[in-house]
Amino acid sequence: MAKAKRVKGEWKRMTVQAAAFLLQNPKLHHFFLGTIEQGETKAVCVPGLNCYSCPAAIGACPIGSLQNTMSKSYKKPAVPFYVLGFLILLGLTLGRWICGWLCPFGWVQDLIYKIPFFKKIRTFPFERYLRYLKYAVLAVLVIGLPLYSAFKGVLVPYFCKYLCPSGTLLGAIPLAAGSAQVRAQLGAYFWWKMGVLISLLLLSLLISRPFCRYLCPLGAIYGMFNRIALVHLDYAPNVCVDCGKCETVCPMGIDPKKQFNSAECIRCGRCSRACPTESLQVRFGFAKKDGTR
Repeated sequence: MAKAKRVKGEWKRMTVQAAAFLLQNPKLHHFFLGTIEQGETKAVCVPGLNCYSCPAAIGACPIGSLQNTMSKSYKKPAVPFYVLGFLILLGLTLGRWICGWLCPFGWVQDLIYKIPFFKKIRTFPFERYLRYLKYAVLAVLVIGLPLYSAFKGVLVPYFCKYLCPSGTLLGAIPLAAGSAQVRAQLGAYFWWKMGVLISLLLLSLLISRPFCRYLCPLGAIYGMFNRIALVHLDYAPNVCVDCGKCETVCPMGIDPKKQFNSAECIRCGRCSRACPTESLQVRFGFAKKDGTR
């Protein structure tokens, strides 16, 4: 256990995260009205896990869209070419940089983790195996069960309905707070998801980004492209002094100098700002094969 490490320049990333939230959710007056923005842009995906049902959202969550566009009608399931193309394009260019800089729920977890008075847990035994859960969530809750339900005639967005904490925090809670009709319709599913949300927020006091590490299917998708994405973490072993500072500040609990191509790296830049020799750098372009600089 350890205290959260302070890193110079972190306020710049937090500012970008706040700006990204406002750009994806600019219609703030809907929070007070208990209504949802219904503009034409709601048909366009945003990069991060930002719920379509968030009152202020002007776009659609790619995971929600991936589930809902599996079927153009309840009788004929369809391939979601637009959403898949969108995810592949962002994966190839930005990879999990999106998680570190643009995702609203990632920002929420970062803010909570910064709350002092709680001992921080960087990692624990068998923790690395929990990271595979997000691929199971992607395969089962995002693709498998929704596709099965579409073939049965009623498309059910299982991830959104049973798990997504971003949808609960940014969508369900504001709508319930602003509408007596919505509150009257709350059922067991809502309280189940409230339990999931509260559990993750409490874990975020101790563990940096638990949802991103263990459960996020969007992070699983973007992470598959991390090794070839244009935004990459560049490591130069010839100038590294092996001081270990990069490892202690990593919000994803990995060793950046050994796992700079890892699907877990969110390209937040904390390791590069902590590195005394600049052996780690977040760069845009094709990575050098030899790693020297």
